[in-house]
Amino acid sequence: MARPPVVPAPGLEALLPLVGKWHTEGAQLEGPLGPAASFVAVETFEWLDGGHFLVHQLDGRFGQQPAACIEIMGIKPNGHIYAQSFYNDGNSNTWQVEAKGSNLVLSGEWAAGGGPSFHVRYVMSFTDAGNTLEGQWEQSRDGRIWKPFLDARSTRAQPLPNASIGP
Repeated sequence: MARPPVVPAPGLEALLPLVGKWHTEGAQLEGPLGPAASFVAVETFEWLDGGHFLVHQLDGRFGQQPAACIEIMGIKPNGHIYAQSFYNDGNSNTWQVEAKGSNLVLSGEWAAGGGPSFHVRYVMSFTDAGNTLEGQWEQSRDGRIWKPFLDARSTRAQPLPNASIGP
């Protein structure tokens, strides 16, 4: 039996286009997070009952290395959307999430391998009637000059058609 769709809590409506299952592919450029490598993943975004949190799971590979993440998106009392991420390599991060026009922007700080931290942002845009998500991850040491380090493209998984077996 299908569950009724969860309505997001006030202030989280910008996250609605993410809900669903996505097939993601891209390319990591050589940089602070590692060598150049292809990237593939399956991602899901689902509302926790009550609509106060969006749960994101990623399962994929950077080249031959496994990549996995679980992330919880919610809203702070000041009205800002955030994402708390936990990665399979033991790292965790907190991101600020902003709706900028038709784009969503994640931004925060990152420390690669315990080294000095740097600024990171991910600008994503929805195309193809919301069925394609394209984005670029960028890094900056000073917060002014940004360099791309990962290009990604996600395609929404389409539901299987209803089918029954037998008469």
